[in-house]
Amino acid sequence: MAIIVQKFGGSSLQSPERIKKVAARARSEKEKGNDVVVVVSAMGDQTNELMRLCQEVNPSSCGREKDLLLSTGEQVSSALMALALQELGVGSVAMTGQQAGIETEYVHGNAKIKAVHTLNIQEVLDEGKIAVVAGFQGCAANGEICTLGRGGSDTTAAALAAVLNADRCEIFTDVDGVYTADPRIISGARKIHSMDYDQMQTMAEMGAGVIHPRAVRHAQKHNIPLVVRSSFTLEQGTVIHDFKGNGVGSPVIGMTYENNLCLLRLNTEIYYGNLFQFIDESLPVEPAFGSSEKDETFLAIRADHLDRVMSTLKEHTISVGVKEAEPTYGWAAIHFVFVDREEKRKCVSSIEERIPDRWGEVLTMDGSPSVWSLLVPEEKSLEYAQNFYDWVIGSEGPALAFGS
Repeated sequence: MAIIVQKFGGSSLQSPERIKKVAARARSEKEKGNDVVVVVSAMGDQTNELMRLCQEVNPSSCGREKDLLLSTGEQVSSALMALALQELGVGSVAMTGQQAGIETEYVHGNAKIKAVHTLNIQEVLDEGKIAVVAGFQGCAANGEICTLGRGGSDTTAAALAAVLNADRCEIFTDVDGVYTADPRIISGARKIHSMDYDQMQTMAEMGAGVIHPRAVRHAQKHNIPLVVRSSFTLEQGTVIHDFKGNGVGSPVIGMTYENNLCLLRLNTEIYYGNLFQFIDESLPVEPAFGSSEKDETFLAIRADHLDRVMSTLKEHTISVGVKEAEPTYGWAAIHFVFVDREEKRKCVSSIEERIPDRWGEVLTMDGSPSVWSLLVPEEKSLEYAQNFYDWVIGSEGPALAFGS
């Protein structure tokens, strides 16, 4: 008997009607003779609403009480999903992260999973029932609830799949797979039917929102296939597994896009390599973009993270040699993920030569071995993203992509 882990995101659980529909999908999998574990996110925008309430009551809220509040969104979803399954005649048990055995480090807001103790889940499965687990949360050794941060329910699902040695982990979302770009904003984006863990890991790290990088790492470590698919159709989706090949058929795997960024220009006195080591080890958030020229370093970060980053830089002014930090708002990042370093090398120089002067300030970054990034003004970023996509990945050619 196979074990299947199914994770349903907020859009899949936005209303009682949608909860009933995805419950039917879980029932269908159970009727195939498989053991099923369901992991749920909070309904719709419930997490954002809880965050808003938290800020309204106490703008400086952080830590324990905030995690306690935010974790309730997934707990509501798990209870409702279990009730929906029971209404369909399927035995089911709702569980918090703690009840499901998710042990985390004692860090509030962005905890990592230390261990998964599956005794309670296994008992539910042995009784022929579906275990419905609240994602995004776990419990530290001292009994405190800790949340897993952005994409935490993906991480919960992949971690459970790994420990249970599941046959696959299905990530249900509002798109029917992983695309060469976000099909909601880029015309001509194509679905990728098969890709390997490393390719998906890089895409996720560069902002592809379909799955969190931590989830990919958990799955890869234990060789658990991931399937990204739509909650609303029966399309097969994208399989992420130990696949040595090019599922795209081009030198570029895909393009990702991030907006609402702030550009920090840092005037520094130390070698940029030392600064980037500090950024990797001590900065409270991961920059979307980074590069250096002479004594200036450029960092692009989400605008809502600026205060935290500035505070950290101020605390370490002497050690990191930052003489001045000047932020400007209104930027977006476009990232291209190539098959490998050599394919990137062959493509990038010809693309850079064709960036029109009329586009004004466009910063480029030669990032990790397979990633090339641009930072562009946000007001025209979607136009630029479409143009770059057409030239680098699409088939329409340079005349249309970079014409005047």
